[in-house]
Amino acid sequence: MRIALIADTHLSARSPECVANWHAARRAVGRLSPELTVHLGDITLDGQTHSEELAFAAQLIHDWSTPMLCVPGNHDVGDASGERPLEAPLLDAYVSLFGPDHWSVRQGGWLLLGVNAQLMGSATAQEEAQWRWLEDQVASADSSVRSALFLHRPVLRSMPGESSRGGRYITEDACDRLMTGPLRRSLRVVVSGHTHQYLDIMQDGVRHVWIPSSGFVLPDHMQSRVGEKVVGVGVLGLDDSGVGFDLWCPDGMLRHDLSGMDVFEDMVSSDRKRHAGR
Repeated sequence: MRIALIADTHLSARSPECVANWHAARRAVGRLSPELTVHLGDITLDGQTHSEELAFAAQLIHDWSTPMLCVPGNHDVGDASGERPLEAPLLDAYVSLFGPDHWSVRQGGWLLLGVNAQLMGSATAQEEAQWRWLEDQVASADSSVRSALFLHRPVLRSMPGESSRGGRYITEDACDRLMTGPLRRSLRVVVSGHTHQYLDIMQDGVRHVWIPSSGFVLPDHMQSRVGEKVVGVGVLGLDDSGVGFDLWCPDGMLRHDLSGMDVFEDMVSSDRKRHAGR
C-alpha cells in the first residue's frame, strides 16, 4: 500500500503561498496515484482564531486527488498541553468538516491508526475514550498484524540535550502509554507533523518519520533546528517486506520562510492579543 503524507498545510485565504504549495502537492500526488493520503494536522493557518479557515480548507480537501484521512493539529482545534487550550466546539466543527478525529484502516497485514494528539494530556472523557478505542483496535487485530501510527505531534525527543517536551512533543505520559502499552508488540512506524522539519530515525525497533510542512519553514531564530528545514510531501510504502519512505519537493512547491510572508505580522499581532487577554 502506498500512502501520500502531507502536514502543516496552514491553508487560509490569508496565506496564498500555502495554498499555491497545496496545489503543487495535489498535482504531484495525482500523478503518483497512491491509494490514500493522510493529512497530519495543522490543516489551517489559524482555525482556532479564524474559524472560517476550517471551511476554506475543507473545500480544498474535497478537491484532493485521492481519498484523504486527517488528524487534527493545534492550529485547528487547540492543544491539551500547550499555550492554546483545546476547544470542544472547534473539535466538533473539525469532525463535521474533516471526519473522525481518530480512525483505523486495515489493509493487508497492516493496521493504520490515526489519533488525535491534541487530546493527549487533557484528562477529559474524550481522551480516555480515545485510549480505550486504541486498545480495542489493537486487541481485535490478528497477532501477525503490524501497525502504523499517524498523529500531529511527534512522540519521542530526538536530541538528548532537549530539556522539555513542551510545545514540540506529546506529553511524557502519553508517550509512555503509546510506546510501552498494547501497541508495543505491533508498532513499526510512527508518522507525525507539527515541527516543520524532516527527520527519519529508528528507536527500539520503531521508525519515527517527521513530515515537514508543505507550506513554509521557520527561521532558526524562531525555532531550534532538530531535523532538516525543508518543505515537501512524503510517500509511505507498507508491504510484507516492511516500511519504505520517500520525501520529495514537487515541482511548483516553494520553500517559503514564515517571517517573510505577508501574514506573519497578523499572526504575531493575534498572539500578542491572546496573551494580553490572560
